[in-house]
Order: sequence, then structure tokens, then C-alpha cells
Amino acid sequence: MGTSTSKKAFAMLIPFAMILLGVLLIVAEVYLIPGFNVIGILGALIMLAAVTMAFLESGVIGGITAMAGASLTTSGTLWWMWKSGAWDRFVLSSSLKTDEHLRAHEGARRAQYLGTSGIAVTPLRPTGFAEIEGERLEVATEGSFIPAGSRVKIVSMDGRNYFVRLSDEPETPREA
Repeated sequence: MGTSTSKKAFAMLIPFAMILLGVLLIVAEVYLIPGFNVIGILGALIMLAAVTMAFLESGVIGGITAMAGASLTTSGTLWWMWKSGAWDRFVLSSSLKTDEHLRAHEGARRAQYLGTSGIAVTPLRPTGFAEIEGERLEVATEGSFIPAGSRVKIVSMDGRNYFVRLSDEPETPREA
């Protein structure tokens, strides 16, 4: 009976060591090799194999004990990482929101073209390019086709699109 008990205890040491190895690989993933993911996934797979081995070698009680141990070890490690600030490596700390002042400035700059006239550089079928006040802008018609070289006038804008119509205004010479 003594050797049978010692064999079961030894059989539980292997899954226990594998669980510790899995947790160490996950910690190494966070601290030493961030962003690579293979090491952390390998650690999780080793832990899963350890729990499976415990179920096969020691039965239900051994498997449940290994699962509880793996859960407690992983939870404790994640709590420790949270408290130590390592968890911040998983979260983007800078904001990706657009600056409202910058957006308003951009909108005002784009609005300066409303009502201005220029020349269609490419055929507008219904989109293409027009030269307006010395700048080449991507424009769209309201549905009709406009041949290249035609005078166009920006009549509206929607988000990033300028909408043009044929213009009947004569071309005025620009000041140099």
C-alpha cells in the first residue's frame, strides 16, 4: 500500500510541475517576449495537458485537484500581474480619438472651396479630379458625366467628398 501511495504522489508531481511550467511560460510571454503569443499559448496548452494527465493518471479526484491548482495558480499570477502593472502591457494606453479642434480646423479648411470654380482635369464619370484654386481635388458630380477641360463649380461637400456641377462662369485670370 505504501508504494502505491508514493507512486500516485509522484504521478501528481509531473502535472504539478507542468502547471508551474505553463504559468512560467505565460509570465515570460508578458515580461520577456510581449506580443509574440506563441510562448503564452504553449504555456496554456502545457497546463491543459497537465490537467488531462492528472485525470488519466489519478482519476477524478486527482484531475479535479490539478484543475483547482491550475486555476488558483493562474488566477494568483494574473492578480499579481494586475497589481504589478504588467497587465498594462495588454492595453493600449494612448487614445486614438480624433482631436475635435483639429477636425473643426480641417472642416473649415475644406469648406473654403465651397462655391469656387475650376477645371475638370479628368473626365468626371461621376468621380475624377478637378483643379480648384491651384489644387488638384478629387470631386464627384451629382450624377451626370462631365468631360475633362470643362469648367466646374463646387456646390456641396459631404464628409470628405466635394460635389461639382458644370459652371457657366467665365474663367477669371489668377493673380500671380
